[in-house]
Amino acid sequence: MPLHAIEIILTRTVRGVELKTARQVSGMPMAASHDGKTVAVLVSAQDEENAIKKVWRRLEDSLPIDVVCTLFPGPDGMLRMSIPFTPGIKKRIRSWARTAGKSTEEFLSAAVREALARDRSTEAARQECVLSLLLHKCAWMDSSLSITNSLTASRLPLPLENLVRRISASGTRVTFTDDTGPIASLISERELAELESAPVDEELGEEDEHHGSD
Repeated sequence: MPLHAIEIILTRTVRGVELKTARQVSGMPMAASHDGKTVAVLVSAQDEENAIKKVWRRLEDSLPIDVVCTLFPGPDGMLRMSIPFTPGIKKRIRSWARTAGKSTEEFLSAAVREALARDRSTEAARQECVLSLLLHKCAWMDSSLSITNSLTASRLPLPLENLVRRISASGTRVTFTDDTGPIASLISERELAELESAPVDEELGEEDEHHGSD
């Protein structure tokens, strides 16, 4: 039977004797994360669904399990997740699914997708709020800009200062857009230095030479 990589997210840190006992009880190879809050398990089973069920059967009484999910996406690009519910919660979910005219799995899948969409929307709104502070609460924004402008990060509102420092540390960028598309970007000093030190396109150089000889 094929092996499936399953991740177990724990309700607390597990180390030492407790983890060793879980290995012995389950008979499955496993490894804990450096912080002891997640465990990866290799499970022999026909498919991912049976692999997850096998983890619950063998480890439910040995580890403080919070969530069980596949470590890698399946053929459909989706992760499989198993969350324990109390009998009362299960009954309510089944009732909601019937009302929606869906199976329990379809109902939960749609609920998770909607929750993720709300989370992304909330994050986008938070970033927009931070940028709004830049536009409305920074007096120096009304002054003339020059090519060598330098602003002290500590003068920024704290949320915006945190965003700037995250960009500096990670090397990612924030792009500003309007109806025409991207118009400006906030990038780290490291990325700016790399862009400025990039070699000039040789083809452009050759083209300039041809024009010069004409």
